[in-house]
Amino acid sequence: MNNKNAYEIRLDVLKMAHQDAFDRYHTKLDILRRNADMDRVNFDTSIVDTLFPDSDNILHRADELYAFVEGK
Repeated sequence: MNNKNAYEIRLDVLKMAHQDAFDRYHTKLDILRRNADMDRVNFDTSIVDTLFPDSDNILHRADELYAFVEGK
């Protein structure tokens, strides 16, 4: 049996938040690329950086997930 301490749980939650943010990022990019293909226009690569998740987004998502773990 693997009992995790609070630090390990928080790290797992942070990893989940990171993965969630990047999954959302890639989904948005895929949708934009698909729409550009359907409209037969060039994909505007300047939007890539604006969609990229920053640490604040990831930490905010981690806080949301951790609040659930704590039962708040």
